[in-house]
Amino acid sequence: MVVLVRYSEVAIKRGSVRREMEALLVRSIREAAAGCGEVKFRLEPGRIFVYGDDQCVARAASRVFGVKSVSPATEYSFADLDDLASKAASRWRDEVVGRKFAVRVHRAGSHSFTSRDVAVRVGALLAAAGGSVDLERPEVEIFIEVREGRAYTYREIYEGPGGLPLGSEGKVLALVSGGIDSPVAAWYMMRRGAYVDVLYCNLGGVLTEAAALRVVEKLLEWAYGYDARVLVADCAPIADAIRRNVDRHLWSIAFKRALYRLAERAARRVKAEALVTGESLGQASSQTLQALAAVEAGIDMPVLRPLIGLDKEEIVRMAQRIGTYDLSISVPEYCGIFSREPRRWASRGEIELIDLAVHDAVEAAFSSIEVFRKGELGSAAAALSSRLAGLAVDKVPDGAVVVDLRDQEAYIRWHLPGAVRVELDKVLDFVERTGRDKTYVFYCYEGALSADVAERLRKSGYRSYFIKIK
Repeated sequence: MVVLVRYSEVAIKRGSVRREMEALLVRSIREAAAGCGEVKFRLEPGRIFVYGDDQCVARAASRVFGVKSVSPATEYSFADLDDLASKAASRWRDEVVGRKFAVRVHRAGSHSFTSRDVAVRVGALLAAAGGSVDLERPEVEIFIEVREGRAYTYREIYEGPGGLPLGSEGKVLALVSGGIDSPVAAWYMMRRGAYVDVLYCNLGGVLTEAAALRVVEKLLEWAYGYDARVLVADCAPIADAIRRNVDRHLWSIAFKRALYRLAERAARRVKAEALVTGESLGQASSQTLQALAAVEAGIDMPVLRPLIGLDKEEIVRMAQRIGTYDLSISVPEYCGIFSREPRRWASRGEIELIDLAVHDAVEAAFSSIEVFRKGELGSAAAALSSRLAGLAVDKVPDGAVVVDLRDQEAYIRWHLPGAVRVELDKVLDFVERTGRDKTYVFYCYEGALSADVAERLRKSGYRSYFIKIK
C-alpha cells in the first residue's frame, strides 16, 4: 500500500523554490510518521508517494502544513485500458455488491484513453458484479488516479491543513497566553510556512504556567520539522510596576504595551523577524484600533495579527479543530491588573509615561526568561503541577487566616466565612503585621492570583496556601 500526498500552493511554485518546499514537506512528513515504522518517499509533479504503514502514515501526513489531502491507496501497473479496469474492478468488486457506487477518475500524462473511458469501463465491470451506478448519491465512491503506466485506487481522502510547508517563510515569535485566541493565531502562522517560537508571559505563578504549557505543548504537536523554542518570562514585576505607577483605567493597555516591548527583545534573541498576537479587532478594550495603535507605536518589527477579522465563534471552532480549546478553557485568568472600567485608547504622552513606568520591570522580565524545547514541555508542566500540589488545599485548615484577593464588590456579595479582604499590593504588609506564626489561605476569582501569592509567600518562609472557590 502507498499513501498519496497532495499539495496545492507548492504546486504553483517554480524551480528551486518548489524543490525546496517539497524537501521541507518530505522532512515534516517523515517526522510526523516517525511512529509508523520504515517509510520511503517518491516524488512526482504535484504528488508525494509515501510507502509504509498506510493508515498510520495517512493520519500523520494529514497534520502536516502544506498538505492539501492524503489517501491510502492500492498501486498497480497496467498494460492497457482493459488491464487497468480489470485490476481496479477486482479491488472493489466485493464492496459494491448490492450497493450504489460511483467511479471518479483523475489522469495525468499521455494515454490512449480518457478519464471517462476508465470510469465507464470500471463502472461496467462493477455493475456486472452486482453494483448499480449512481453518480449523484453513491453509497460507495471509488477514486482512480492514473499517472503514466501506474494507477492508484482508493476510497478515503483525509483533508490536510493546507498552506505552505513549515520553514518556508522565516521565523516569528508568537505571544501565547494559554487562552483560546493566541494559540490559534500561532497555528495560522505555522500554516503559512513560518517557524513559530513562543513567548509566554507568566503572571499567575505555577497554576497558570502549568496549564499554559500544556496548551503550548498541544499547539506544537503540529510543528513537525521544527524543534520550537518556548520562552517563559516571569512577568510579575511588570504587573507590580503597572499597579504602582499607572492609572487603573490604563492597566490593560499598559500591560499589552509592556508585553510588546518584552516580546520585541525576545524576538531578537531567537532571531525572529516578526511578532504574532491573537488580537481580534474590537474583541476587548485593548483590541480597539486606537488601543492597538497605542501599544504598537515604536515597535521596530512587524506585528502580525492573523485573527484580526475573525469573530469569537470562528476562533473557538478553529481552537477545537487544532486541539487546544479544551486545554485553553482550563487556564485560569490572572485578574491582578485588569480594570473593570478600562480605557479603549491612550495618548502618545500616556504611552511615553507607561514606557517609563514599566522599563525596569520589562528588563527584569527579560532577564528571567527560561527557554524550553517543545519536547521538554510535558516534563516542565508536570514539575510545576507537583509544586502546585503542595500549595492547594480543599478546605481551610483550623485557625488559618483566610484572605480574599477579589475586589470589594465581589467580597460584599459573598466571601468565605471569616475571610478578610486585602488589596494585592498590601498583602505583604498584612502578613508581616499578622505574623509568621499564622497559616494563610488565599483565594481569588479563578485561583491564578491566589496560587501565585501563596507560592511567593511560601518562598519567604510563610505557611501559605490557596483554595479554589469555583
